[in-house]
Amino acid sequence: MNIKITLLCITALLCASHALENGLARTPPMGWNSWNHFGCQTELITETLFQEMAKTLVTSGMAAAGYEYINLDDCWFASTRNASGYLQPDPERFPSGIKALADYVHSLGLKFGIYEDTGNKTCGGWPGSAGYYKQDAETYASWDVDFVKLDGCFTNIADMREIYTDNGIYINQTGRPMVYYCSWPTYATINNISVDFNYIGTICNVWREWYDIEDSWESWTRILDFQIEANLNQFSGPGKWNDPDMLEIGNGGQTADEYRALFSIWAILAAPLIAGNDLRNMTAETLAILTAAEVIAVDQDPLGIQGARVSQVDQLEVYTRPLVDGSLAVVLFNRSPSAGLITVYWDDLNWESNVQADVRDLWAQQDLGTFTGSYSANVNSHAAVMLKIKQQ
Repeated sequence: MNIKITLLCITALLCASHALENGLARTPPMGWNSWNHFGCQTELITETLFQEMAKTLVTSGMAAAGYEYINLDDCWFASTRNASGYLQPDPERFPSGIKALADYVHSLGLKFGIYEDTGNKTCGGWPGSAGYYKQDAETYASWDVDFVKLDGCFTNIADMREIYTDNGIYINQTGRPMVYYCSWPTYATINNISVDFNYIGTICNVWREWYDIEDSWESWTRILDFQIEANLNQFSGPGKWNDPDMLEIGNGGQTADEYRALFSIWAILAAPLIAGNDLRNMTAETLAILTAAEVIAVDQDPLGIQGARVSQVDQLEVYTRPLVDGSLAVVLFNRSPSAGLITVYWDDLNWESNVQADVRDLWAQQDLGTFTGSYSANVNSHAAVMLKIKQQ
């Protein structure tokens, strides 16, 4: 293994030993979340919607591909807590209650996630968790929740270290295994406040770190640039993951090449794969992207090392990530407005130039042959080629 990759491995293994010790999210979580497509359209945020999405996750083959969480985002709440101060769902939109919805999701072999906010109200203006942190953690557990996403609207950033630490303690004290998703870094970084990402990894399983994604090429490539500039790959590993945000694939704002590029980059970054489209109406092309088995295998690689950019020539870039079988995942990424020839040189991988290596195209699911010194591919504008390269 080359020196660069060896150092990445050592760093990841050392950091992993200090990850949140709840035994969860050993690979990046995969699932579906309501926000990107449905937002806070309360007339649509109903238990029926989530039942249908859960069922479709199974019948479409997405569950078999690794997607397991059905995550309820903002705007599910009643306008107030009940007389005892407990959270309650809107009784008309969720007449069976959250526990019944979780039971239905579990009956399909899936897991159930929920959203709240550390402030006195959520980003959508519904009852927040401030003043009820421990009680709310116990409520999630009583509802058999498997994933808790805590946003940070209407919260003092200076208080977030203590608040997110305490919430993690309360969640773990319930005794129910629940992936803990934090939003503290998002609010700090967009306000130019530094964050101790090493510490974040000791209290949270997953964390957002920058602005919300939108369904555009410009949006997600800016998020990628932030990850690169902040060197966030050093903080990620089994049990603790950077989240560049949920997937927009299938929501209609980008080309198929751009969506495949997004999925390729998220996989090389070891990002959570949380679909955000309407699963009931997706095209065959969208489903094929979201269930690309060999690309997902890179994202879910148990070594858990986040990839990094190793080459940039104008708008032609190369990313690489070491995998548990000793091979390297490589993404040839073209940001330019026209097609371009992108080459990964063995020097980029810290290999000797005379090394022979087998190259496989992960999107085409095709072995391309054995190459010495480099491999080149013509890559469409706003597109990516994803490879697996292994020394002979």
